[in-house]
Amino acid sequence: MKQMRIVLCALAVFLLCATGVCLGAEGGGGDAIGIVLDILKSGDQEMQAVAIAMVKDMQGAEVTEALAKELPNLSPTSQVQLLSVLGDRGDAAALPAVVAASKGPDESVRVAALKAIGQLGDASMVLLLAERAAAAAGQEQKAARESLYRLRGAGVDEAILGGIAQVQPKTRVELITSLGQRNVSAGVETLLKTAKDADRAVRAESLKVLSAVARPEQLPALVDLLINIQGQSDRTEAEKMVAAVAHRIEKKDRRAEAVLARLPDVNDVKSRSSLLLALGRIGDNSALPVLRKELGGKDLDVQTATIRALSEWPTPEPVPDLLAIAGKSDNQLHRILALRGFVRLLGLETNRPPSETIDMYRQAMALAPNAMEKRGVLSGLSAVASADALKMAAGYLDDKELVAEAEVAVVRIAQSIYKEHPQQSADLLKKVIATTKNQAVRQQAEDVMNPPQKKAEAEEAAS
Repeated sequence: MKQMRIVLCALAVFLLCATGVCLGAEGGGGDAIGIVLDILKSGDQEMQAVAIAMVKDMQGAEVTEALAKELPNLSPTSQVQLLSVLGDRGDAAALPAVVAASKGPDESVRVAALKAIGQLGDASMVLLLAERAAAAAGQEQKAARESLYRLRGAGVDEAILGGIAQVQPKTRVELITSLGQRNVSAGVETLLKTAKDADRAVRAESLKVLSAVARPEQLPALVDLLINIQGQSDRTEAEKMVAAVAHRIEKKDRRAEAVLARLPDVNDVKSRSSLLLALGRIGDNSALPVLRKELGGKDLDVQTATIRALSEWPTPEPVPDLLAIAGKSDNQLHRILALRGFVRLLGLETNRPPSETIDMYRQAMALAPNAMEKRGVLSGLSAVASADALKMAAGYLDDKELVAEAEVAVVRIAQSIYKEHPQQSADLLKKVIATTKNQAVRQQAEDVMNPPQKKAEAEEAAS
């Protein structure tokens, strides 16, 4: 009988809603919400789920208040369901009860409540969510963060900016991260300060978010920040940050202007080196004459930074410069760095004929001072889809120090040119299959000659 009564109550709610009665207190909504509350108090979770599903579209603050009042009396499962509905209703009258639920003993309820806060909350919820994100872990932390990122309403961004100076480092990091997630460009001035914070995590996150929200017109201030940073890890992040913002400048030959403008006035070796490395990440070809001039300077550390910058260039223009350093420098470190950069740039897209590229790989192999560097050359060569590249790689199959890399290169190149050069590719693949000690390489070579799909079709036809 009890079950039947609950079913009839649920049906009554449905009929009331269907006929428009549950549109608020003036239309008889009290009857509908009374029935819903009876079901919620029944302790039957199945019927509670039915009732909760029905109240989403029931209008009126009194409905929200009645549901919120009943929230703590429900089972954790029903609380989670009702919290979801309260969030979807979007009625801020439920916020106090939702906040209370976010501090309860059950994790699933806390997670659901934190999610609902993101839908119902305002600027007053900023610090609560940030502190929970800093203190929690797993799904609870994720829910707090996502709600902080999606809070809407007047003053939310301002509350985030205002809270940064008031909280502990872990919470400060969460607030700073939210500036990036919310794309708060007005936070740049604050981030320029927090990038100098005593806490390492705060500094790192500030530099990361500056990369996302700073605008090109703010580059002079970002370059000043880079010049004055002390720690090496912070310098590296700041170099990336300056480059990321510079890349937002539409005209590629204007991207390095802010860095080039400060370079003549910076004499500190570390700061000057950072500016040069930033130029390498930016990759504005108008900066190449300046970098070439730096190569002729007397300070070895500045020269090293310049070689690294050229090696990081996003286009092949510095190839001749790096080749010259690799072949003529008196400094072994500089020769190796230049050789690695040379090989890296050879792998970038270019209109250079394949034969010319192979000649350059041959030069790189001749300049490589040891087996480790030669392996790097073979690795780069393996991306060149040409018969000459295959022939060059095969020339090292009998070299005990290089055979492993040569096998990989042969298989990779053969895979890319097999249709155009089937006989040459097959002959070398058979050699690899017969001699390799690497089962994975052997399988890859066999698959090039007899692809799995073709093999399966043959087996199916035979059966």
